[in-house]
Amino acid sequence: MKLKYLTLNKLVDTAYFCGIDGTPVSLIIAAPPGAGKTWSASALAETDFVQYLCKPFSPSEHRKIISQNAARTRLLINDDLSLTSRWNAKEYLATFCMIHDGEIMYTQWKTTYHAHMHCSMVLYCTTDYFHSNLDDMKAIGFADRVIPIILGLSNETRKVYQKYEQKSHLFDNKPVPRNPEFLEVKSVKTELLAKKDIDPRAFRNLRRMSQYLTEEETEELVDVAHSNERYEL
Repeated sequence: MKLKYLTLNKLVDTAYFCGIDGTPVSLIIAAPPGAGKTWSASALAETDFVQYLCKPFSPSEHRKIISQNAARTRLLINDDLSLTSRWNAKEYLATFCMIHDGEIMYTQWKTTYHAHMHCSMVLYCTTDYFHSNLDDMKAIGFADRVIPIILGLSNETRKVYQKYEQKSHLFDNKPVPRNPEFLEVKSVKTELLAKKDIDPRAFRNLRRMSQYLTEEETEELVDVAHSNERYEL
């Protein structure tokens, strides 16, 4: 079933404004290779208050880089988690748990450093990575801290991408930088969400996002988060 209301850009823009307004949310977006995850994410790499990571680091380097930019970060985008080695994946998940809970720590030369974090997170990975690490996500309490958006790639969208590639320059492999689309604060859809069977932590994320979404978009977001890959881009 193809998404009717939500897009990758809409999801990440909503997370951005939640972070700017002090109501941060956490998402993990999983889709197959070629679905446009990196294209959508990297377009915001130069946006104010966005920290964009797209390379694999050791766990200590990962925490250090994020900590050094914590004060100005309102949206952390960690792209392509699938590049992370299996033995580092748990440490990455532990880092995201700390960020979600408001403080990140790392140790260097036997000294432990702290940085307060108050930002949204959007994490991108392949569907294979998501399923391979789902048990670990549940084991450390990460799975209920984030809204899982697991998507396939529809034939319609695949054809749109093909048309774009036919028109694009042969060496054009970077998206045009963009600013998040301004989202007007609408209303918090508490009553709508209360009708759904949602875990408390997920409820907080969804409630915060709902203030920037229409009722139709909010309902679709809830359905996608519980869909088990029934939805496609």
